[in-house]
Amino acid sequence: MRCALVLTAAGSSTRMGGAEKKEYLTISSNDGLRVSVLSSALFAFLATNLISSVVITVPAGGSDKARAVLFEDERVVNALSGGQITLSFAEGGSSRQESVRHGLAALAEQTGGALPDIVLIHDGARPWVSEKLIHDVIVTTEQFGAGIPGVTPTDTLKEMSENGTISRHLDRSRLVAVQTPQGFRFGEIRAAHEKARDDGRTYTDDAEIWGQYVGTVRVCEGDFNNRKVTYPGDLR
Repeated sequence: MRCALVLTAAGSSTRMGGAEKKEYLTISSNDGLRVSVLSSALFAFLATNLISSVVITVPAGGSDKARAVLFEDERVVNALSGGQITLSFAEGGSSRQESVRHGLAALAEQTGGALPDIVLIHDGARPWVSEKLIHDVIVTTEQFGAGIPGVTPTDTLKEMSENGTISRHLDRSRLVAVQTPQGFRFGEIRAAHEKARDDGRTYTDDAEIWGQYVGTVRVCEGDFNNRKVTYPGDLR
C-alpha cells in the first residue's frame, strides 16, 4: 500500500519560549550528530523505506526556513537524494486541525492521480519516534482503517468539575495517552476533515475527527520514549 506522511510544524511554540521554533532547535542523534528536532522526526520515517510522499506544514512564509533546517541534516539529504520520495511544504492555519487539513490537501495535489492509500499524521516535535512504532501504526491502519499508538498513563487521572472538585474517578486500566503518528485511510480522513471544517466543533486530534465521521479507531501499543518537545526541559 502507498503510504504518505503529513508532518506538522506550523505551530508557534509559545510554551517553549525563546525566539526559535521548537522544531528547529537542536538535539543529539543516536550517532552523536547535532541535528534539529524536525529533521530527526522526518528522518525516522524516511529511514523505514515505507513512505513515498511527505508534506510538512509550516507557518505562513516559512517553507524556506524549514527547508534550510532540514537540509542541514546529512541524513535527510542522503535519504532524499534518490528521488524516490516526494517532499513539499504547506502553509498551516490558525489551529493544528486547520494545518492538517491543508497538509492533506497539499498531499493530494502533490501526488496527483496516484493518491496514497494511507497517511500518517505526526507531530514534528516528536523526534524520538521509532521504526517499530511507525511500522506498527502502518500495519494497524492497513488492517482496521485507522490506527493510533497509546500508552497507559502512569499517573492516576481524575475528571474535574467546573468548580474544581473531582467529579469522576477514572479506571486507569481503560485509559490511554495517545501519541502520533496517527494513521488513516487517506480518502476517508481527508473527507472527514472537510466535514469537520464546517461543523463548528473543535477537535483534539485527527482520531476524534475520524471517530465523528468515519468509524472506530484501533489503538496499538505506543512507546514512552516517543516524547513530544513542549517545554525547554524536554530537550534534555
